[in-house]
Amino acid sequence: MIVEIKKNIAELIYKALTQGRASREINLSISVADIMDDIEIPKDQSNGDFSTNIALKKCKQFKCSPIELAKTVSESIKSSHRMLSDSLEVSIQKIEIANPGFINFFLSCDSLMRFLYNLNNLDNYGWAPSNTKNSIIVEYVSANPTGPLHVGHARQAVLGDAISFLLKRSGAKVYREFYYNDAGNQIANLTQSVIARLKKISPESPEFPRDGYKGDYIAEIATDFAAKTNLSEELDIKNSKEIKEKVREHAINLIRQEQNNDLKLLGVTFDNYAVESKFYETGLVQKVISTLKENNKTYIADGALWLKTTEYGDDKDRVMQKTDGTYTYFVPDVAYHFNKWQRGFYRAINIQGSDHHGTLTRVKAGLQGLQENIVDNFPETLLHKMVRVVKDGKEVKFSKRSGSYVTLKDLVFMASGVDDKVSQEKYCDIIKDPMLTKGRDAVRFFLLSKKPETEFTFDIDLAQKQSEENPVFYVQYAHARASSVIRQADVTKLNLLNFFKNFYEGTIAKKNSYVFTKRERIIILRLLEYPAVISHALNNLEPHQIVFYVQSLASDFHKFYNESKILVDDEFIKNNRLLIVLSVAHMIKKNLELLGVSAPEIM
Repeated sequence: MIVEIKKNIAELIYKALTQGRASREINLSISVADIMDDIEIPKDQSNGDFSTNIALKKCKQFKCSPIELAKTVSESIKSSHRMLSDSLEVSIQKIEIANPGFINFFLSCDSLMRFLYNLNNLDNYGWAPSNTKNSIIVEYVSANPTGPLHVGHARQAVLGDAISFLLKRSGAKVYREFYYNDAGNQIANLTQSVIARLKKISPESPEFPRDGYKGDYIAEIATDFAAKTNLSEELDIKNSKEIKEKVREHAINLIRQEQNNDLKLLGVTFDNYAVESKFYETGLVQKVISTLKENNKTYIADGALWLKTTEYGDDKDRVMQKTDGTYTYFVPDVAYHFNKWQRGFYRAINIQGSDHHGTLTRVKAGLQGLQENIVDNFPETLLHKMVRVVKDGKEVKFSKRSGSYVTLKDLVFMASGVDDKVSQEKYCDIIKDPMLTKGRDAVRFFLLSKKPETEFTFDIDLAQKQSEENPVFYVQYAHARASSVIRQADVTKLNLLNFFKNFYEGTIAKKNSYVFTKRERIIILRLLEYPAVISHALNNLEPHQIVFYVQSLASDFHKFYNESKILVDDEFIKNNRLLIVLSVAHMIKKNLELLGVSAPEIM
């Protein structure tokens, strides 16, 4: 809506600048788009709802002062100041000139009231109709099944989830996928670590696998395996191929189950779980290798098979198959993404940690080398930085259970104020217990509040605060306040809309022109910004833009609430203010839903 209004104002300015004799004499070169770039919403509302410095930029060409050109433009617009958009008639109430040559526009209160009416009467306000009929696959988290999810995975989970919400809300067909690397050295190390614990070998012992996993969860897996397989003698846990495979399968399944449960803490679910081993079993990895060889994209050197990644922008070629016959880790990734393309996804979006940066060019090189007409930007990858956790002013570096890092589950519990083990066991059925909703909301809101490429420090003490210092509480409290006003007014959305419908149709006697207060105009202009915010967030895959927006809207509303009496005796004034309250409540709730955060009506 902001864009529409800017365009309409720009068209009026363009007409004023180009239709006069002076403009023909100077051969003025300017477009509506150029003028739109010079129209802004002033920070000081006394300078209008919209303002432009176009007179300062073009006065030399017209051989006059900025003030003189501004006055000429203003007088021309005043003679035909009606502006029409598809859904709303917008009119300019007044135009003021300010030194040294700014032109300030004030929208009429009638047009602002009509905008509020339309906002509440449109289910898809802010969303442009989608013309895509294709499917988008969004891959995120994709943690190796070697241990509990950590806080970095939490950031990735909420980012992928929010991006999926945005894409789906725009009308796209979205498919969410989790990819398990269930093969390779890390899985072998996991298996050996569990076997060592079965043999009662301590992680501190020199006999423990050098690259093994030392967290307490390995001992838990070993205990569970022994109980379910009736292991009782040391002879039963010799490193036979059969025992290794049983331990491997048991450990992977147990960790996968735990990871899935932890993700449910954040309200994160997936449509599918792909596994690396499948691409070996189906022969797709070998097919990828064979095709790249046939296409002359590989060569042998020093006993290894190399991919010509330098043909696709890499700084050097990369080994695909080592001298011992095993594949390097990016080879199954090429097969996996080729599988995505085969499944008909025209767009693939990956959300990964910044440590995956080095594999991006290799995977794309492998895909392009297949010569299957795969688009150049397949897949698109968003990289995020890790998360630090701070409590009582000190960094929390690890949990005993994980051994080396803070887990996702720990983060949600701490953000909820459930810190001790006894309390955690009490709330073990986390999915159904509302006690942890606060923690989930804080984790999602906080981790989405920054650009993925920036480092983030998660302050547990701030997340637990029930005050305006806590940003998620501040936004949710704005929604609860607005909901409370609506309840007190005992009015429905339909009743309000019918009131204004009757007003516009003339069945209600029109009173003197209603004058919006400064705070009311600020809120309405904030609501007008929404389509541009959504467009930017969607096109750039930036959920943090939604966080910024709801924080600003909540701040505007709290100031309005504190300064204004809403439920006044005058029905016309009361209903105008209630329409603002209804709009704010609606917008906060819808945007919190996009972030996967709850919007309580009572706090």
